[in-house]
Amino acid sequence: MTIEKQVYSDKDDLQRRTKQEWIEGAAALKHERFEVAGALFDCAAGALLSRAEVEQRLDAYLHPVKEAPVAVPVKPQVPQVKKVKEETPNDNSEG
Repeated sequence: MTIEKQVYSDKDDLQRRTKQEWIEGAAALKHERFEVAGALFDCAAGALLSRAEVEQRLDAYLHPVKEAPVAVPVKPQVPQVKKVKEETPNDNSEG
């Protein structure tokens, strides 16, 4: 049983690639390079990623989960009352 886990682990390690290798090999994932680059934008350049990790990130990137909109508090509408201006004579003719 330990041997099987070791073989699986070794096989998984052999399929790990860097971010740049996944971007260049985007055709193997049946996606465009820009899609893979977008999905892996927050990964370190030297990090080794498995195919499963890349596919999971691609799925999350291409099909984002829509979150419920945040409730915006609504202000009660108060009727606006227009103030009547008092007319004052413009008396600038003192001079």
